Amino acid sequence: MEQPLLFFSAGYFIYIGRAIDTVVHEHHALQIAISFEDKIEIISPDSVIKHKAVIIGSDEPHECRTYNNTFLLINIDPECKIGTGLKKAWLSGKKVAALPETIVEELLEEIKPLLAGVTTVDSIFNVTLQFLRELSNTSGNEDMDDRIVKVLEVLQQPGYVPVKIKDLSAIVHLSPSRLIHLFTAQVGIPIRQYTLWVRLLTALQYIIDARDITDAAFEAGFSDAPHFNRTFKRMFGIAPSFLLKNSQIIQAYVR
Repeated sequence: MEQPLLFFSAGYFIYIGRAIDTVVHEHHALQIAISFEDKIEIISPDSVIKHKAVIIGSDEPHECRTYNNTFLLINIDPECKIGTGLKKAWLSGKKVAALPETIVEELLEEIKPLLAGVTTVDSIFNVTLQFLRELSNTSGNEDMDDRIVKVLEVLQQPGYVPVKIKDLSAIVHLSPSRLIHLFTAQVGIPIRQYTLWVRLLTALQYIIDARDITDAAFEAGFSDAPHFNRTFKRMFGIAPSFLLKNSQIIQAYVR
């Protein structure tokens, strides 16, 4: 791959490309790093792990030595259902852990042909999401409550408009506490976190569409561009400008 492949969805951020070494940093998202080639090295205050696949806990200071390997990087919201499942399955009592190579080799065998041929971002996302479900011992929601479908329609309307939970609950005739519980159970991520992802995705889509970053940030519900940049970097550990200028394909969508 000449340039990285990058796309976002609510609760997930996926990057595939040549690795870039980092200085010590941290991010709120859980992170899974999988090398397509040789082992990478993750250095944290408590450990040094050299492995082809690692999972890094939320808000854990670390640095990466990637030796110019191509790798798959998955950032997952730690409050979503899959994030919670991953922490329980792999990070119980740990901040950084190696993942068995046999588990990730099956994923790479599915992804490599998609990268080599003509495919859509959705194909890569769906394969990766199924991998995360299996890794976290979770499953998707086949039948979604009509009331939650309505809430998602409101939250996904073009142009971000702040909506309070009490207003959303009134639309679907639920109490705020019941809506919060049902939304998390059905969508797999708390409604407040989902809304934050919608704002990040909205700003990114505006920027992708060649909008000024200040206008994009404001229209997505951030007070200004620095507010958007700080929020993005806190979640992912890297400035959005770096990713945007170094990526071949950028897809931002809510699902």
